[in-house]
Amino acid sequence: MYAINKTEAPTPQNLRGRGSHWRDLFEQMTRNDWVRIPKEHHARASAAANKYLRGRYSLYRIGDASGNYCLLKLR
Repeated sequence: MYAINKTEAPTPQNLRGRGSHWRDLFEQMTRNDWVRIPKEHHARASAAANKYLRGRYSLYRIGDASGNYCLLKLR
């Protein structure tokens, strides 16, 4: 079956950064700071803002021809 080991655990095979790029970005932002989000990253930014800012943001489309979005931190 399963054996309990008392030795040190092996290292993980995929050692990657455990932090979040979005969380670091949002923590640096203060009230009324904003970031331009490219159209192709809209879904990623929306999901990250929903997780880390939890309603303290506004994400809207910019009225120019580029189709970019603006993420504004409210509180």
